[in-house]
Amino acid sequence: MRRRWTWFTLGLVIAVGVGSAAILRPEVREVFVAGSETVSGWSTHLRDLAAALPGTEADERSLGEESASMLVVVGKGDAAAFALVSTGPNSPASVIVLPQDLLVSVPGFGEYRLGQAMLFEGPDLVALSVTNEFGIRIDRVVVLPAGALAAAITSPVTIDLVAPFFVDDGTSIVRQLPAGESQVTADLLEELLVAEGTGDPFEWIQRQGTAWRAILGAVEVEPRVADRLLATESADVADLLVTVAGAEDAVVATLPVEPADDGGNRTALTTVGDRIDGFVAERLGHLLLRPEGRPRIEILNGNGRIGSTRVVADILIRNGYWLVRTDNADTFDHTDTLVIAQGSAAEAIAREIVDLLGHGLLYLEVRAPSGIIDVSIIVGTDVPTGEG
Repeated sequence: MRRRWTWFTLGLVIAVGVGSAAILRPEVREVFVAGSETVSGWSTHLRDLAAALPGTEADERSLGEESASMLVVVGKGDAAAFALVSTGPNSPASVIVLPQDLLVSVPGFGEYRLGQAMLFEGPDLVALSVTNEFGIRIDRVVVLPAGALAAAITSPVTIDLVAPFFVDDGTSIVRQLPAGESQVTADLLEELLVAEGTGDPFEWIQRQGTAWRAILGAVEVEPRVADRLLATESADVADLLVTVAGAEDAVVATLPVEPADDGGNRTALTTVGDRIDGFVAERLGHLLLRPEGRPRIEILNGNGRIGSTRVVADILIRNGYWLVRTDNADTFDHTDTLVIAQGSAAEAIAREIVDLLGHGLLYLEVRAPSGIIDVSIIVGTDVPTGEG
């Protein structure tokens, strides 16, 4: 079954200038309003091309109603792009572009951009940060090194850019691609994903969406592109990409985000508070770890060892807990890990945490429980050496 591509940009807020008014630049406003129509025309051409090819291989490799997800990291260090690829029974197959400049709570570090999590500890910390931020399951982390796209996609692909793509080569501003439709090679496709360019972060997000549509289009036309691209991974990883590329109603989407100021040299992004929950439920509901809602936790370092809270965060986040605060405890002399239920309503949650960790003393705070946190964990020296 062939699919109709849709590039969802609803909920992406672009603000420039000063004051509280959000203003879309004319060329960007036009594509965010008419983007679906533009992509539909491009995908109709691709669909016609793909329809003339045998669909047996793609159909046989489809994961069907199975739920699966992977975080794809293209590039490395501060030149990396992130996307969540998933399929499931109750949500459309999708590629969700995750902006590098998205502010998230990075377990063990605090609030930083997603790209900074990559610099701190690499792709696994990026995945853990995404899981914590949205409460979703990530089954696999896949890293595509430089040159992987060029090795997999051997023929030029069609892209359609909203705005010209300019880069600063250190001596001057160079236009790499004009606005509109172009034929590009896979190495330039990779640059569209990882290069910030000279525009704002929203143009970067748009370019990443355009690049992912081209990648999925190439996989739909030739499923073995997925095998070449993911040659070092197991077959089911390539099958996931084939499934998403061939899904009839697959979407390429981005999170609802808006500008934020974190004191950095370039604009940071944050999710739009009143829209993100609906987006996650609609697009990623099949990956939610706790659809009924996540208990909120804080993890405090009570032993003075650098990074000792990380193992606790890792276990609890992957079990559907929401880490909202990481900090030091008042003292570093805790030998036993303390699990403190903030009020009697959180006692069962605290007991579950003790069971998950395999150690810890349970306490109940009833005199002045936190109204923000459900359970506080003070990590003691009973966390085995090497786990934190």
